[in-house]
Amino acid sequence: MNTRIEIAFCFDEKMVYPAFVAIASLLDFKKDINIHYDISCICSEMALNYEKEINTLVKKRDEESTVKFYRAPEQFSGAFEVRGITVSTYLRLLLHRVLPHNKKIIYADVDVLFQDSLKEMWETDISDCLLAGVKGANNFKDTWKNLETQAYGSELKGLEGKYINAGILLMNLEKIRMWNPDEQWLQMSCKGYHYQDQDILNITCKDKIKFLDIRFNIQAHLEKKDFKAYARQNIYSEESCNNAWKYPVILHYTGQKPWCNRGVNRGKLWWQYVESQEDLKVLFNKKQTPNRKTTGFVGKINRHLPF
Repeated sequence: MNTRIEIAFCFDEKMVYPAFVAIASLLDFKKDINIHYDISCICSEMALNYEKEINTLVKKRDEESTVKFYRAPEQFSGAFEVRGITVSTYLRLLLHRVLPHNKKIIYADVDVLFQDSLKEMWETDISDCLLAGVKGANNFKDTWKNLETQAYGSELKGLEGKYINAGILLMNLEKIRMWNPDEQWLQMSCKGYHYQDQDILNITCKDKIKFLDIRFNIQAHLEKKDFKAYARQNIYSEESCNNAWKYPVILHYTGQKPWCNRGVNRGKLWWQYVESQEDLKVLFNKKQTPNRKTTGFVGKINRHLPF
């Protein structure tokens, strides 16, 4: 019996080629001929120029999967930008409007490498929730203390140990439409949250978020000791952490990107996949990409990168 999974990617022209890799790996690693994806791409006007190429990439891998393109709305054109992350990051806050007929959707950043099917994630019951996501590395106690020093720290009250990474989400679009947070989210987008839409979603959806298994959003910069910290601090169970370390479903390259630095943690896996695909390896110049070994992340908040 066929399973159709609906998934959305939002990106601008700067992230088109990484989007190629994310979408291709989604299809190449589904591991079940009865699973097909209905892909929605919400793009900047310039990124829409790649519609034909992405459609070819999809059909080459699975004739029964589909891809549709939507021009990105401009509601968030004046939103707060920080850390080089553009306003396109806020587009996930518009999916309930851009996709008015979808009851739910998986949202994924394009700095990811899929390693398995998303069927289990798709079939997660979120009927009583607005979102489902993976608790991120900023729940570590040392990171959280620094995060609370932000000007909006009081708004994070009650989220310690429950703060999700917004790069991979299962969204209950039907319930979000009924809630109608559009004006609130638009106003908050100009407020200056350090983690932008991720902070907005965590703050406004608090207590209506379901937690996914950590396998569905492995922040690639994390090392073995970090997974032990997840278990030690009771963010996830030891069994979940061990299983996620060995069998990730989604690798999420937060921080430095493998196409900018081959030496990032688990960057070799990304490049091995790209090099194995004739239609992907021509998009990147491996020889001219630096290969500097990195360990963890040192940022304004803490070495644990929470976005």
